[in-house]
Amino acid sequence: MEYYSPTDLNQAYSLLDKYGEDAIPIAGSTFYMGHREELFDEVEAVVDIKKLGLSYIRQDADGLRIGATTTLNEIFSHELTSQGPFAILATTVRELNINEVRNMATIGGEVCIAGEVDMPTTLLAYDASIVIGSSKGVREISMSDFHIGYLNNALEPGEMVLEVHIPQPPANTGAGFAKFERTAADLPIVNVAARVSLDETGICIAARVVAGAATLSGVPERSRAAEAVLLNQAIDGALIETAAAASADIVCIHDFRASAEIRSLWVKCGIEDALKRAVAAVQ
Repeated sequence: MEYYSPTDLNQAYSLLDKYGEDAIPIAGSTFYMGHREELFDEVEAVVDIKKLGLSYIRQDADGLRIGATTTLNEIFSHELTSQGPFAILATTVRELNINEVRNMATIGGEVCIAGEVDMPTTLLAYDASIVIGSSKGVREISMSDFHIGYLNNALEPGEMVLEVHIPQPPANTGAGFAKFERTAADLPIVNVAARVSLDETGICIAARVVAGAATLSGVPERSRAAEAVLLNQAIDGALIETAAAASADIVCIHDFRASAEIRSLWVKCGIEDALKRAVAAVQ
């Protein structure tokens, strides 16, 4: 196996083209080294992308842009993601209570994993999209289309993630995040993110309710039934309970860590918690 550390994107693209499916771009490598180390036996080239200038957090007229190699702790501490309309990103990072992982893990790696991690759930709740680059050019794909199955994303051979784009949410928007796990070192068994936007009279004009880590599909999913309960309504405790109960449209997986029934219950409880936090965070 060969190791490369290119210093510009064209070098990186050339290597990815050369090795095709036998190359893997890496940055923090926390997931591969901790859970999928055997994948290194299946590749011919490792392309380290940390020197490509992809570590940044910027805001423009279209929203927030986070470079692929930006670490979770950088997201946790940056003023754009630790306060204001995008503070849910720092909240999501805080729930991963392993500082060594947060120092190394990157947002690009989180979205590529398509498995039991937290950030993709929150990003789907914010209608994020993924900017992908290759020698053929740049394309952007919605978070909802980027994950196509457990540990399977929409990247083609020769492509890599460049950044995550999160649209600017409407005024009077709040978000909440909740998760269930056995220990801080464990992968989440259930995670939930909720986002609500209210008009001047307190009526819900937009809602996203997303569950991850628990789904039968293996990737985060929106509960459209829960969202429908919230839309065009004034959100109170009773409505939140009704929305949480409607989340039964998310089909949960049964495995050695938890039954489908337990996961469904935890999804419901997580949605209640996340929605309460979202309403409280509206600003």
